[in-house]
This record gives sequence, C-alpha cells and structure tokens, in this order.
Amino acid sequence: MTGPASRLLPGAALAAALALASPGCGGGEPARRHPEPPADAHAEGGETPFRVADFERHGVRVATAAGGTVDAGVDLPGEVRPNGDRLAHVAPRVPGLVREVRKRVGDAVRAGEVLAVVESATLAPFELRAAFDGVVVDRHVAPGEAVSPDSPAFIVADLSTVWVDVHVYQSALPDLRIGQPVRVVAGSGAEAGGRVAYVAPVVDQATRTATARIELPNPDGAWRPGLFVTVTVLHPIEAPVVVARTAVHGYDGGSAVFVVEGDRFVPRPVTVGRRGRTTVEITTGLSPGERFAEEGSFLVKAELGKGAAGHDH
Repeated sequence: MTGPASRLLPGAALAAALALASPGCGGGEPARRHPEPPADAHAEGGETPFRVADFERHGVRVATAAGGTVDAGVDLPGEVRPNGDRLAHVAPRVPGLVREVRKRVGDAVRAGEVLAVVESATLAPFELRAAFDGVVVDRHVAPGEAVSPDSPAFIVADLSTVWVDVHVYQSALPDLRIGQPVRVVAGSGAEAGGRVAYVAPVVDQATRTATARIELPNPDGAWRPGLFVTVTVLHPIEAPVVVARTAVHGYDGGSAVFVVEGDRFVPRPVTVGRRGRTTVEITTGLSPGERFAEEGSFLVKAELGKGAAGHDH
C-alpha cells in the first residue's frame, strides 16, 4: 500500500484509529479505512501493533505492580441527626404565660440570647435563654400560651457537629468495630470521611438491625438533620499485588491485564482475588515489579480487539 495512510507514524496512526472509534465520528458519515499500522508492527500472539509510548501520548498511564490495600467495604443506610450531646431542651423553671417570643425555628442563636419572655403568677417576668451557640430546631410556644417545666418550649441544637445513625444488618455486625473508617455520601453528592464512634449492644427486634453512630464535623451546615445517606464501612485488606479495578478487563473468556513486554502491551491472563471499591487483588498472573496499563487501558483493549478481528479471516 502506497497511499497516505501507509505513511502515518505510529502515534499518528493511533490517533487516527482512536478518532475513528470516537462516538462523535459516527452518524451518517461514510465509512473510512482504518489506517495501516507501522510496517514493523508484529501483532501476532495478541500483541498490539502500537508501542507503549504511542499509547502513553494518548492518555494511557503505565503503573508498576506492587503490594497495596484492597479498599473493600459494605454499604449501609443511615440518617443525619443532631449531635445528642449538643441538644438543649429549653423549658421554664415554673409555670407561666408566654408574653413575648423572640426566636423562630431556623434562627441562629448565641449562648445567653433571649428566646422568649414568660410571666409567672409567683415570680417577676423571666427570660428563656439559649444555653449555647446553635440553631432553633423546634419551638412549642406562642404568645399567650401557657408553659410549664414538664415540656420544652424550645429545642436548640449546636450543628457544628452532627451524628449519623447507621442501620447495621446482622450479617455486617461481626465486621463492625469502634474506630473503623467509613465514608458518608449524601444524595446531593456531598461526601465525608469519619469513624465509627458507637455500636449498640442490642439488635432491634422489629428491624433486626443494630445502630452504629458516626460523628461528623459540619462547619458549613451541609449535613442537615433528616438527610438520608449511604455509609460505606471500609474493611481495608493488605495484599501482595493490588491494581486498580480499571486495569482488569474481560478478555478471551477470562480476566487479563495488559503487561509491558519490550516496547508493546500484551494481554496477560490473571486471577482476581478479593475485590474492593476501586482496587482488586491479583493472586496469579502478575508479579511485583511488572509494568502494566492502568488508567486508559481500555484503549489498549480496543486496539487488541481490532488486531484480533483483522486476523480472523
């Protein structure tokens, strides 16, 4: 072949191949020929015709196999609640009638700030005050209403920290312990790390779950009480060879990673052990110190697939 495609350098040929494979190049355009690989390419034996350096220029990152941590974990439902240690139920010392209400639900208050003024039959008018800085999260009084020490007039919460109550299934209880790391994710995408601070000693008879608790800092108020969240309880596992999940692909009926041999990538069958959220253990097929395609390795798989199709005739 003597046309322009045959004179493409390896990097240019790969770029053209990737452009042809791009979804944005589909539609009603007429089909174009795949550019010829370099003349010195040897694609036999499952080897891509492009060099490692060609792929690296197009976003494929090469990593070195080594020991590491498999970030295993279990997802559990949870709910954000006020910190119970920073929740004040404000009630009058004696019965009386509310003469003035100065704060509403949602108002921020400072320690000592007046919430309401109460008239008593036996005492001079007195004030209900906030015990600490916080937010009024509930109010049970209105002007002219009778109040007594038996029920709170206001509930004030310090929301600079919050609790996340987690519903722990029986199957997950044996692996849960105080101090265990967790990730908390809300439906809005907000995410935070924390640790298990408490695990209930009993299982609820109705739900067959136990309650665990995480305390989270909440300086900007993003973790609002009442939010439903997903709590991932992490069980980190150390292993001799750990790779990113994105580096492992289904290939030829099994699992494979694309290992650097010489100046090219070749598929290497591997056995996957314990799986985490972003990493997996490799038990056979890959040794510490070997280099392989990690980020962007789907490009290598795509090119190997084209090579296999080209030889299947």
